[in-house]
Amino acid sequence: MRVPAIRTIFATLLLATLPVFATAALAAGPTPAEIAASASVPTTAAFVATAPAANAFEIASSRLALEKSTNPTVRAFAERMITDHTKIGEHFVAAFGKANTGLTPPDGLGPELGAIMDKLQGESGAAFDKDYIVAQTKGHQAAVGLFAGYAKGGDNAVLKAFASETLPIIEMHLEMCYALGS
Repeated sequence: MRVPAIRTIFATLLLATLPVFATAALAAGPTPAEIAASASVPTTAAFVATAPAANAFEIASSRLALEKSTNPTVRAFAERMITDHTKIGEHFVAAFGKANTGLTPPDGLGPELGAIMDKLQGESGAAFDKDYIVAQTKGHQAAVGLFAGYAKGGDNAVLKAFASETLPIIEMHLEMCYALGS
């Protein structure tokens, strides 16, 4: 699979589901273990192209939540996402520097994740909170699949270790998203 295709699938899944899912439906999503069990193994190029953009989206959308949301639970979740995903980003940069892949991670969010940010920027109140939670939930579902797949079969030992070490954090975030959506 082409690298842009993985990023497009990830972002399209997020964008297409924002208006469709009611927040309550998110509480009944697949468990992290179910997602991990069915995860396919991405190539190193796909992992390097997708993980940093997804991580940047988690931080950017959560910063936006701190600006737009007045819900204390949503704001606390956003603060946690910023803290944890900033650390994940730092660990990715360190791991990537040692991985010797010959690849270059993309800059920014890319057009698909940028479109989701644009949608969120145009919202306020309960609509923003709902769509932010949906985006976080779908993003973390996709990230669990990406990291679980690479952790079980990635071909770069350094990035595979990073994925394995990071996966429990992302799984915990997904469970937090489900709790927010209930």
